[in-house]
Amino acid sequence: MSLITACPACQTQFEVTDEQLQAYAGKVRCGECDHVFDARSHLVSSDAMLATEEHAHLGAPAASEAAVYFNVSAEAAQTHPVPDVLLEESLPPDLTIQPDAQVEPDIPAFLRDVSLEDERPQARATSSSPWLYGLFSAILLLVLGLQTLYFSRTTLAASYPQTKPILQTLCKPLHCVLGLPQEITQLTIDDADIQEHKTREGVLVFSSVLMNHGEVVQAYPMIELTLTNTADEPILRKTLKPQDYLPKTVDASNGLAALQEQSAKVLLGVDEKLVTGFRVAIAY
Repeated sequence: MSLITACPACQTQFEVTDEQLQAYAGKVRCGECDHVFDARSHLVSSDAMLATEEHAHLGAPAASEAAVYFNVSAEAAQTHPVPDVLLEESLPPDLTIQPDAQVEPDIPAFLRDVSLEDERPQARATSSSPWLYGLFSAILLLVLGLQTLYFSRTTLAASYPQTKPILQTLCKPLHCVLGLPQEITQLTIDDADIQEHKTREGVLVFSSVLMNHGEVVQAYPMIELTLTNTADEPILRKTLKPQDYLPKTVDASNGLAALQEQSAKVLLGVDEKLVTGFRVAIAY
């Protein structure tokens, strides 16, 4: 919205806007006599403007040529733009503001020297060379490979027998044992049975069959045998080692071959009248 203000020194009238009045607390500089004044205190009412125009139409002489030139009406403002007032006392007197010009703020020199690139955080310089990271990564991979080889040595030797001598050589300085795989999930026990001995009184004969369902040889497990009475209470619990239940002709150190089965048999000295049932399981 445009308003009209009059310079108290020369009575020159100017067209001002609300934004110009609010920018510097209403202080403006007259474009005719350079007088600085509060434009809000010298606004011209619409009635005064109409009276001035009527007075001019009646042929009354104008106060001066400047007053006639700067008298502003709605029609004259569209066809003959008048110079706007200056909005800051500190601005040079020869600086004029065009009607549609944008006033840029006065930025201090030290702020104009700062660029966006200066505000970005600088990347930290690293003193380490790339080859050092590569060496460190290679050492980690080597350690990981040795750990995998150590914990899977038994399965590796069983799957690839040609690697067994090499693994045994590597185990010597580490004092590790290169045994047979012990994967209990690959083994089952079946056909378990207990019978009285045909010739020896007070002796029971336990027999069963161990089966290896895996693709590699497995170590012989231990057999846990529990004899129970009529109330299903344990009266004898015995853990049988491979040398206890294997035939004398079978070498337990060779393990149970892949996809093979082996019979197990053991004699138990117990009163057969007390035994009415049993439970059996295998474990390492």
